[in-house]
Amino acid sequence: MKKEEKKNPAEAPFDSVSITIRFITLMQRYSGQRDFKMDLPSDPSKAIETIITHFEIPWKDNLEKRTRIFINKQFAESYIKSGEKLKKDDLIAFIPISGGG
Repeated sequence: MKKEEKKNPAEAPFDSVSITIRFITLMQRYSGQRDFKMDLPSDPSKAIETIITHFEIPWKDNLEKRTRIFINKQFAESYIKSGEKLKKDDLIAFIPISGGG
């Protein structure tokens, strides 16, 4: 049985931009793929919230502590604080923290 396609939640063309999403290792279980494009709000906070909601990622608790989000190789928090908006082909990556030591 084929997995049902979900409609892209960001439908406002005046405020949306095509972004590359990258899910590394365990995060791929939510999308079924590593890299893909998605139309998202240009506001980075709203874009991240849209991804988490769209893929029904249980973000609070464990994943929030064990996964980092990067926007164009910069911590998402720093990118958001800069006030910069997302542009076409920007990259949002969800990367789990590796244990070790």
